[in-house]
Amino acid sequence: MIGWLIYSEADADRNRSYIDWLISGALENGFELKLLYTEDIVIGIRNGVNTLYYQSKEISKPDFVIMRAISQILSSHFEEIGIRIFNNYAISSMANHKFITHQKLAKLGVPMLDTLYFKKNTIAKAVDTIQFPCVLKNCTGRGGSEVFFINNQEELLETVQNSNFDEILIQNVAEQLGKDLRVFIVGKEIVTAVLRYSERDFRANFSLGGGAKLYELSQDEKELIQKIVDYFDFDFVGIDFMFDANNQLILNEIEDVVGSRTLYTVSDIDIVSLYMEYIKKQIK
Repeated sequence: MIGWLIYSEADADRNRSYIDWLISGALENGFELKLLYTEDIVIGIRNGVNTLYYQSKEISKPDFVIMRAISQILSSHFEEIGIRIFNNYAISSMANHKFITHQKLAKLGVPMLDTLYFKKNTIAKAVDTIQFPCVLKNCTGRGGSEVFFINNQEELLETVQNSNFDEILIQNVAEQLGKDLRVFIVGKEIVTAVLRYSERDFRANFSLGGGAKLYELSQDEKELIQKIVDYFDFDFVGIDFMFDANNQLILNEIEDVVGSRTLYTVSDIDIVSLYMEYIKKQIK
């Protein structure tokens, strides 16, 4: 069996070691992964049939696709021509939009911060609905780089004006700053959790210089997380939580193209091998 591993060129350059692990893990499980760049893929419809081109040539579809790029239109097209995608279009669409994530998980009773959605060109008209201080996020941002602590209305309007994104999430401030939890999920299994922390930034992202360590989930935490896992058809995701004043979990976001560098730094858990074993079972 042959699968495609989809990356943008820039992300592939930054994740070369991880790509090698994925390809090696696939071979160990009896299938092959081919790396394809999103920039070289053309999708279309010819004579009423959905088609695929790679590097200007029509290409036969693979047995499956591992999407490590964020492109809902590509995911949708792959599914329309009958390709099994890890993660699927529905999960990718939800997880890569912070407000939709909160919207979907609210009905499960998952604890979360008060959350407002705005467009860049309308937020000034509704500024009276916002309580300060607050946190402003790009709805489709990743890695904590487009997350801002806002003290007042003046800072809010200045940050919005200088931003290069259109969809904005506004939340009240978590009671514990600089601390969050990433829970790694493969299929219906809670694999492990990593606590991330920072003493100099309200964001706890490891990529922004924070620290990390393995975290043992309590039974109540496991039950909350399992409720989310059982409801959605995840393949491989990270569910991120913050903490309230009583150390109870509060939803932060779900990572579709979840990174594992932090996990490999703090443990010997081989999440790539677990993921490849899971894929092997799914595509039999």
